Amino acid sequence: MERNIQVKVVTFDDKAMAQAYATETHLTWPLLLDQKLSLYSAYGMVRGSWWSIYGPKSVWKYLSLMARGQKPGTPGKDWRQLGGDVLIDPNRVVQVHHISEGPHDRPSVDSLLDLVDEQTSASLTR
Repeated sequence: MERNIQVKVVTFDDKAMAQAYATETHLTWPLLLDQKLSLYSAYGMVRGSWWSIYGPKSVWKYLSLMARGQKPGTPGKDWRQLGGDVLIDPNRVVQVHHISEGPHDRPSVDSLLDLVDEQTSASLTR
């Protein structure tokens, strides 16, 4: 299914780290730099506690990734800064606002696309 959406990726790291990330992940979307953390702050994305970064959920996730032959990525300049996902509709209304509670607390792409589809269906029936 084709969706009329725009994706933008935001990072707070410096330009060199951002370019390395884009290259490593074969990123095809625009990558925006927010080194002053303005967007992160505006959307309530904070620095994680030691427990949220190195608690059992994170350790388990890292171990499961390593068991599948993947190695953890290189941490950025502030490895405790948490992210999230924000979906904004064409009228600039925030439809989804997910603040990560730890480094691996991210909705799947499929679940985000399902939310986009639900919003589209809801707006068509209004």
